[in-house]
Amino acid sequence: MVKVADSRIVMALTCAGTVILALAAQTTGTLLFAQFQTQVVQIDLSPPDAADNDVITFRLSGTWQDSCAPQSPVVSVSPGTVRIDTTNPGVVCLFSLTPWTLTGTIGKLPPGRYDVVVRFSGPNLNSPLELGRRSLTVADSSLLSEVILPIVVNGAIAEKLHFQTIFTVLNGSAGDVKGTLQVYSNAGAASGAFCSPLAPPPSNATFAISPNGQYLQFTSADLAFLNGWARLRWEGPAPVLVSEELTLVGAAPARCQLVCDRPSTEKLSSAQIAAVKPAREFKMPMTINPNRQTAVVLINASSADPVTVKVSILDSTGQSAQLAVPNSFEITLRPLERVSKYFWQMASEQSPLGIAPNPPDFFQGSLVFSSDLPFVVSGLHIMYPEGKFVPVPAVSTR
Repeated sequence: MVKVADSRIVMALTCAGTVILALAAQTTGTLLFAQFQTQVVQIDLSPPDAADNDVITFRLSGTWQDSCAPQSPVVSVSPGTVRIDTTNPGVVCLFSLTPWTLTGTIGKLPPGRYDVVVRFSGPNLNSPLELGRRSLTVADSSLLSEVILPIVVNGAIAEKLHFQTIFTVLNGSAGDVKGTLQVYSNAGAASGAFCSPLAPPPSNATFAISPNGQYLQFTSADLAFLNGWARLRWEGPAPVLVSEELTLVGAAPARCQLVCDRPSTEKLSSAQIAAVKPAREFKMPMTINPNRQTAVVLINASSADPVTVKVSILDSTGQSAQLAVPNSFEITLRPLERVSKYFWQMASEQSPLGIAPNPPDFFQGSLVFSSDLPFVVSGLHIMYPEGKFVPVPAVSTR
């Protein structure tokens, strides 16, 4: 039976050990479109809340009807349009469903609205075939305010033990405030964290707050475990108070349940953590003793440039500490990367011997973090033996 709408028909004829492949193609664009019209592509952009100082990247994915799936993406930009052209030169293709994924970089774009269009070209297509499109709005960074919520943990770590994070935004201005809350993993990937009837769960939430109003959002603890951070951007210079609450819950996670609705007996530990503006230098206290250790978070909130952070350890007199680890070292963060570790572990990894030395029995001092580019620092004191935690204050000095 001949399928008229097929553009590729592979016929394998075996004779005396010889395989003959014959390809027949229809020539009309209408019939070709009938074949490919179900090949809709998933278009993911990062960061989703892009501004003109962000380097925008893309991830395309889908399932192709044969082995000649899209490849070799080429990006072109014109006013109001970002075109991603893919191709495949193959003329002999096996009829089997083929999952495919392509990644690449769009780069920085001027402020405005864009249509992101994905197209495919092949030997048997008269003209490029559109596989999908989505809209992209790029904000003017000079008109945006931005803060970082440095510690976002969500999901189960045991059968009846999980983390959940609440975000609170208070509009202290006399005008409306519009903003976007975007959640990232440690690796800088936009990560689903919020309750939704749709799949996959959304990684961002948009809001509009009236004067003196408040916006409350929370992660859904039933989702896959997440250790990461979040960025809040809003339009204009309005005074906005932003914080997060991290809670360790001694109960099974429930879909879409706000941790505030749980009794205090289920809340094993909780910390209110203030949002942080990126800066070039931070200072914070640090403690090591049998009952308390400081854990540190470093974040590069830029999607464009890596950041190298110099870390210095000072004793209680403000002098360079004399410990079994280097007193000063550097850590390089990739764009959108977050590093979170016990500080002693972080410092031990810089040991020239490659061996983690034992921590001091007691040390009380401070840490200085500095870089030529803006970054973010935060931390927690972890208390033993129960594993409770409290926030560590950090001050930006330049």
